[in-house]
Amino acid sequence: MKHRIFIQLTSAVADQVRWLCDDEPNSVHSGSLTDAAVAAVGRRVIVFVPATEVVLTQADVPTRNRQRMAAAVPFLLEEQLTEDVEDLHFALGERSVEGRVNVAVVAHAHMRAWVEALKNAALQPDIMIPEILSLPLAADNWTLASEENRALLRTGTASGLTIDSDALPWLLPRLVAEADPKPQQVTVLGAVTLPELEVPIARATLADPLLTVLGSAYQETGALNLLQGAYSRREQIGRLWRPWRAAAVLLGILVLGQFIVKGIQVHQLEGENDRLRTAINQIYLDAFPDAKRVVDAQAQMKQRLAALRGGGGDSTSLITLMASVSGPLSSAGNVEIQRVSYKDGELNVALTINDLQRLEQLKDQLSDQGKLQVEIQSASARNNRVEARLHIKGSRS
Repeated sequence: MKHRIFIQLTSAVADQVRWLCDDEPNSVHSGSLTDAAVAAVGRRVIVFVPATEVVLTQADVPTRNRQRMAAAVPFLLEEQLTEDVEDLHFALGERSVEGRVNVAVVAHAHMRAWVEALKNAALQPDIMIPEILSLPLAADNWTLASEENRALLRTGTASGLTIDSDALPWLLPRLVAEADPKPQQVTVLGAVTLPELEVPIARATLADPLLTVLGSAYQETGALNLLQGAYSRREQIGRLWRPWRAAAVLLGILVLGQFIVKGIQVHQLEGENDRLRTAINQIYLDAFPDAKRVVDAQAQMKQRLAALRGGGGDSTSLITLMASVSGPLSSAGNVEIQRVSYKDGELNVALTINDLQRLEQLKDQLSDQGKLQVEIQSASARNNRVEARLHIKGSRS
């Protein structure tokens, strides 16, 4: 569980504060909010505000919709308040057993001063409640604690008031007498001089300072948090966000536009790729009309060309035979090629040459190339030259 720090604001200005860490329950510190911020690192921040600045009351609100309730409460309580409702902040709590909504009322001026002071000290409060609502409370009992010429009286889960110490002896008996229902007893923390009351008084030791009691008795479940409406964390984040909203929208539109453009480009490229694939398939079919099915035109074409070449390394292939005979034919001198035909790994060459001796020399040179079988199929003299036909075969590797 995350540790907590309890900060007690000692005035509306909040220039000096007290704080207590729940893992150091007996060590109350005092100093500036900046000092408290150092101790607050990594902790949940609970802020107790002066009860003298907060009015705790209730309102009969028929609706259970929180938004409508927040809009109606100021006007329902308007006659009970001395200030204009526009100058006041209304924080809603839970409904009491009687069905009335618990309400805390505080001036906007005080809320702004507290929030601004905390913000300037780099403190982000999670909960801000009137200090009086963290006094210990037993069912059907009231709790009274006195500190610095003031008395804090908690009369219920979300009710209580601050009483001047001088007025306490005559005001407390009156409050008890007029209470409906009356408390079963009043628990008094510390040495407070009181007259007799209509109910029993139970006394308990008051830890010094009061923040020790507030920290140990604090119950977050059902706490009446003042950080609502304009002072909620969501609203504060919204205020930071609003100036950038237009820029964020433009950025979002730009990013979306980029995605759309990229999508269009990808679609166009896919279309172009399909067209090229179709064209390649057609070229393959045009080159090899006997092909019945195109799976991978590029691979199939390579296989067909390899077959035409006789497998690449086979000496019976046209390219290999031509490479083997071209050298001797060009070096023989006065050789004229009449025609060349190729079939099934065999080359037939019709040529004219100077004489029979040169023809025999050419045959020997071709045979010396290796893996070639050369046969003179015919030779006849005409016009002082010899017309001959050579049959050349290569051996399969």
